This record gives sequence, C-alpha cells and structure tokens, in this order.
Amino acid sequence: MKIYKLCFDVDNYDNIETCQEMLVDFYQMFDGTSLKETWEKIEVKRMEPEKGLKLGDAPGFTIPVFGKKAMDVLYPLLKEDVEILPMQFEGGELYGINVLTVLDALDYDLSKYITFRDGKRILAIQKYAFKPGVIKGKNIFKIENEKHRAPFVSEEFYNAVIDGELEGFKLELVYEA
Repeated sequence: MKIYKLCFDVDNYDNIETCQEMLVDFYQMFDGTSLKETWEKIEVKRMEPEKGLKLGDAPGFTIPVFGKKAMDVLYPLLKEDVEILPMQFEGGELYGINVLTVLDALDYDLSKYITFRDGKRILAIQKYAFKPGVIKGKNIFKIENEKHRAPFVSEEFYNAVIDGELEGFKLELVYEA
C-alpha cells in the first residue's frame, strides 16, 4: 500500500488565482466541512499567462482544483469522499475539490513529527505512518492533524493519474507499507 501527498506541478504548469482578494477565512473553510449549501462560484484566472506555461489538468491553487479531463478520470474514485465545487473560469471547466473525509489515521508511534512547546500539538510531520485499517479503501483523505493542508491519495488514485495521462499533478510518495 502506497500513500501520496496530493500536490501540483507549479514549476512546469501555470497556476490559478482568485480574481478578487480572498480573506484567510476562505481558505480555512476547507477542513472537511461540507460547503455545498453555501458555495458561491468564485471567479479564478490564470496566475502568469505571460510565461506561456500550459494549464494542467490540475492547476496549482490553495485547494485541489481539477479540470474536466481530471474530473472524468478521477471522480469515480473520489465521489464518496469529496464535494465538487464549480468555479468560474474563462478558459474552461474547473472544479474545486472539497475533501470531506478527515481521518484519525496517523500512527504516532511510527511517524516522526515536531510538536509545539506544549508537547501535545503537532507543528510539523517529518515522516508519515498511517494506520492501515483506517485508510484502507480510501482514495483521498485528510488527517486530523492537517485538516487545512494538502490531502493524501491512494496508489489507485496515483495509477489513475498516470493511466489517464493527466498533467499538472505532483504526487509525493509519503508512506509505503
């Protein structure tokens, strides 16, 4: 079993940004809480079109964002664990991915991490180890200690990205059992 951190290739593909300035509260909303009832399409644009970089199937943004091709390939794997939030974009269809599955999956005995001075709260995780029984069958999830950070994805997700020839993803292997 392999687990990857879901990142995006921001060096070789253009990113997107909001057309209006967003407050930090906007980004803090993506903590596993449902947003579909209150979601209003946000308008996004390419960040640096002047560089001439291609916009990938998963442009870099604060939350995961997938284009139509990525949605067609990946949605069957993710539909139980995410909400799809449409975005307004002149260059095509883009969807924000709100990961709803937040698991208490970190194996503290096998992980390596740094705590705050109180010795209880985790500041940074240096090496991830997961409880296999908790993550089994999950293709995308966040962990309790990192609700506002990048989600994790399964080997099946990874293979779908490769087999689907999706561009713009940067999947970092963080755990192998």
